[in-house]
Amino acid sequence: MAELPEVHTISNDLNNLVKDYTIDDVKVLSNYRILPDKDTFIKQVKGKPITQVTRVAKNIIIELGDNLNIGLHLAMTGQILVRNGNDKQPNWTHIILLLRSNTDTQTIYYTDMRMFGKITLMDKEQLQVLKDKYGPEPIDPNADPADFYERIRSKRTSIKNAILNQAVISGLGNIYATDALFLARIHPETPTQKMSSDMANRLFESAKNILLEGIEHRGSTLADKMYVDIYGKEGTQQNYFRVYGKQDCPNCATKLEFKKVGGRGTYFCPKCQNLSVQEQLF
Repeated sequence: MAELPEVHTISNDLNNLVKDYTIDDVKVLSNYRILPDKDTFIKQVKGKPITQVTRVAKNIIIELGDNLNIGLHLAMTGQILVRNGNDKQPNWTHIILLLRSNTDTQTIYYTDMRMFGKITLMDKEQLQVLKDKYGPEPIDPNADPADFYERIRSKRTSIKNAILNQAVISGLGNIYATDALFLARIHPETPTQKMSSDMANRLFESAKNILLEGIEHRGSTLADKMYVDIYGKEGTQQNYFRVYGKQDCPNCATKLEFKKVGGRGTYFCPKCQNLSVQEQLF
């Protein structure tokens, strides 16, 4: 699933490419999940200018004129691809946006192999409702580590589950959460009620650093190749994973352990992230 660095890369590239273009035509090729419905979507967005492409957590937001916004959630296998009009249509294409700016044109394809994503047409008020669903992002300069501590302490679960909860803190998915916990030397099954403020501060800083690193490397592309940028290029953060998908700890060479935490595959070092002694490490 695309996490914050991947969605950040896509939204930034789209904004740089298609800002101030007009949606000249829309083609819907399947019964894809479009809210409120396919016919309303086509009617409302056709002919509208793209004023900006932004992001809300893991949602890509295409801002249009007349107080309208297109929200795209990529879920597990969604992709947004820009191709020349003469190029072959990508596999699993569900929606095509034909854009125009004077004599220049661009074609955007929305593809989704497993069809878990969705596209939502929203007005300003609905966009605000979406924003209110999410907690602060670690990379936000205004995000407060003390607030993060209070948010995780309000939950009665493992710390891994807590930081995957987008209402607690937004942007972290399984990959970046796993590596952030390793960098902070916190066992993923640590109960939130046993998190100290020092541990929370370390985790907050580690989450921020790992997300910024992911942005710098333009996201992570795994073996399934489901994440690529709008030009079809892979990210490189997978070359910098600390423990996700690895065999041995990069710090101490201990064999990493793997287990399901809250249903999500989790890698951790039993020595560096020892549950019983972690508070004594710092």
